Amino acid sequence: MSKLSNAHLLVNVRDRVGSTTYQNATFNAVGENIIQGQIKKISVSEVLFPYDIPNVLSGYNIFELYTVAPSPPALLTIVVPPGFYTGTELAADITAEIIAQGAAEAVPIVPADLPTCTYDAISNRFTFVAPAGPASPYENDWVLASPYTFPFNYVGVATPLLGKDLLSIMGFKTPTGTGQIGVVGGNQIAVGGSAPLLFTQYIDICSPQLCQYQFFRDGTTTNLARRLDVVCRLYIDDETSMPGFDISGNALIAGTRPFVIHRQFKNERIMRWTADSAVGTLNLLLFDDIGQPITPEWQPRPYQITFLAYEMDNCTEQNGGYRY
Repeated sequence: MSKLSNAHLLVNVRDRVGSTTYQNATFNAVGENIIQGQIKKISVSEVLFPYDIPNVLSGYNIFELYTVAPSPPALLTIVVPPGFYTGTELAADITAEIIAQGAAEAVPIVPADLPTCTYDAISNRFTFVAPAGPASPYENDWVLASPYTFPFNYVGVATPLLGKDLLSIMGFKTPTGTGQIGVVGGNQIAVGGSAPLLFTQYIDICSPQLCQYQFFRDGTTTNLARRLDVVCRLYIDDETSMPGFDISGNALIAGTRPFVIHRQFKNERIMRWTADSAVGTLNLLLFDDIGQPITPEWQPRPYQITFLAYEMDNCTEQNGGYRY
C-alpha cells in the first residue's frame, strides 16, 4: 500500500516558550509533541515575517569626524538615534548632529566650518562635503572614523575588514591601498557607493533540531561567523515584498520603514527526519548577513513559518505494519 501524504507544522513566534527573546525562540506543545507520526522529511513552505528591524540600531549608529589641525584637533562623535530612516532623513539627521557636536566643542565650531552630509535619491549615494572656507585655525580637512569601514589609523589592505557599521549601511567601503582613508577636505569629498540602507540584506533562519538528521552540513561564504542548520535564507527585498511609499508618494527602499515579507518557497529546504522521532521541541535562531544574532531595538511583531511534514512513502503494508 503506497502512502504519500503530508501534514502542516505551523509555527508562530508568539507561541514560544522557555525564551523571552525574539532571536532565540523555543517551542513545544503542552503535554505532547508538536507533531507526531511516521515522518520521513520536513520542508519549509512559507514564511510571513514582519520586518521590524530598523536600519539604524544601537551599536551600529556611531561614527566620528576629526581634524588633523589645529592642535589640539577637534573630535566630533556622531550618534544617530536608532530608528527607521530614508536616505534623505538620515543625511539630514547626520548633518544636524554634526552641527550640534560642533557647537558643543570647548571652542564652538560654527556650521560654516563643519562638513555636511547629503544624499542623492537618484544615485542612492551619500556624500560628505567639506566646508568651503573654514575660519582659522580650522582647516577644511576632516577624517571619517568608524569601527569597521574607517578604523582609526587604519591603512587600506587588499581585503576589506569584515563587519558592519553605520557608514557601511550608508554605502561606504573600506578602501584598499595605503595611506589615510576617509578624508573629507580640499578637493576631496567622501562619496559612498549605492547605499544598502538596510540593516541586513537577508535573515538566516536556523534550527539545530530540524537539521539534526542531515547527513551533511550547510555551506556559507560568510567568514565572520559561519552559519549551520539553515532552514531558509529570507531575502529582504524580492518579488513579493512591497515596502510601500512615503507621505509624498515616493517609493521607499525596503527596510527604511517597517513592512511585511511574505515568501512561498519555490526551492524549499527539505530536511531529512527519522520515523523513530516525533518533533517534540523546536528551536529557531535568527542571524543577519554577517552571521551575527539579530537583536532588534524593540520587540517586533510575531513572525510565522509553515513547514510540511511528509509521512513515510513507498511503503508496503505487511503483518499489520510497514516494510520499506
